[in-house]
Amino acid sequence: MEDKKALFGNKETLCILDAGAYIGEMALAYRRQFPQARILALEPFPEIHEVLLRRTNGFNIECYKLALADQTGAADLQVFNHAPANSLLTPHPNRGNVWGEGVMKPSGLITIKTISLDDLFLEFGIQHLDLLKLDVQGLEYKILNGAKELLKKGGVDFVYLELILMPTYDQQATLSAYFHLLEDTGFELHNLYNLSSIRGQLRQVDALFKRKNEP
Repeated sequence: MEDKKALFGNKETLCILDAGAYIGEMALAYRRQFPQARILALEPFPEIHEVLLRRTNGFNIECYKLALADQTGAADLQVFNHAPANSLLTPHPNRGNVWGEGVMKPSGLITIKTISLDDLFLEFGIQHLDLLKLDVQGLEYKILNGAKELLKKGGVDFVYLELILMPTYDQQATLSAYFHLLEDTGFELHNLYNLSSIRGQLRQVDALFKRKNEP
């Protein structure tokens, strides 16, 4: 958070999108650091969305029961006994070796509303995102790939995302795929945070990418 504050400097008219907001920890942290920012928080799981609404009440955070995805419409959300693992991707057979047996036990499917980044800009009157935060359990690559032209045109300055590196979901992207996509759309790596390892191997890390012309 201190790195982000330093990068934005004294800019007050920030627009921040928190996709995969869960119960609002990051959205509230952004509000504390950037009092004048417009903050949008997306959380599609109904029970968690209600918690998000209660926790952010009075903090001028726009909360929507939506999932950011590569397409606008409806999709099946895979629900797990550990709610933060809920994903639009199906679980990988070897996930237990990465996160422990029982941590990602499927408990059903629900249909949720999805929106692409391009359509979100149009629907909510967003001209520019200073920060796009993605914590969407393996779907980060599809979202970014579906918005390549928007990214290339400079619609987003900073992308902060969770990168899952060991088998957790089917169709999750590789680390090299993320780097190639973001480099191709005009971004470079700024720093890595919150490294998580198992048996000496990195399984997950948060990464902050910045547009190459940013200081």
